[in-house]
Amino acid sequence: MTSMLDFLTRGARLSVDQVQHGQFTKTKQSGEGIDFTWPCTNSGNGDGTAFIRVTEAGLLVWSGAPFTVQPNQTVPLNLKETIDLPLGLHNLIAEAQEGFPPTGSKLIAADTLALTVVSNPILTPVGLPTIAGVLGPTLVTVLEGTTFVITWPCQNSGGGNGLARLRTVNSPLTIPSGTSSGLVTIPGFSTVTLLTAITASQPPFLVKTSTITLTMRDDNDVVLGTHLFVLVII
Repeated sequence: MTSMLDFLTRGARLSVDQVQHGQFTKTKQSGEGIDFTWPCTNSGNGDGTAFIRVTEAGLLVWSGAPFTVQPNQTVPLNLKETIDLPLGLHNLIAEAQEGFPPTGSKLIAADTLALTVVSNPILTPVGLPTIAGVLGPTLVTVLEGTTFVITWPCQNSGGGNGLARLRTVNSPLTIPSGTSSGLVTIPGFSTVTLLTAITASQPPFLVKTSTITLTMRDDNDVVLGTHLFVLVII
């Protein structure tokens, strides 16, 4: 008897990034991941193969691995890709195809995705700063004339390069009254540790205890994170 295949996706819709919808509109960062999942049922009596592919204006964009679907079995077809498309709007068509990639032999189902690709930096501090070798201290005691280092990782979860720096301001006025590191480039989807240093030096008649406000700022001087600590010079 000849084996018959009958692939169905009826009642099971495409999910993009684990969100199920009939027609998708998404904005994603260049270099970000995208995840297609589409349950596929074989209601025939022979083993079959199916996969997901994505096209734009008839041209292949991505093609997933083939999945074997046995009779009376439902298999979630899956395609995970990193977005490497040009910036702007892309009208994509996701297809569940019978057969083997990249062309397949029979269209099982199709859905649309309006994908806008952007490349913006998204900068955030990671954890607490390390000050004079201590993670996130609220009190730092140093000898007069000592130079101590402040580091704070900055994460860029966006696709474009970002710029960030560390700045300190003292209250009440001490010497130095504050510091500011140079702007550092944080490439897209990476983490870079920012660094600055303070030399604890002041004449005896000035206050030797001060509150230091440490901030992480981007190139537009937007504050990304703040940490306060008390500096005691002995």
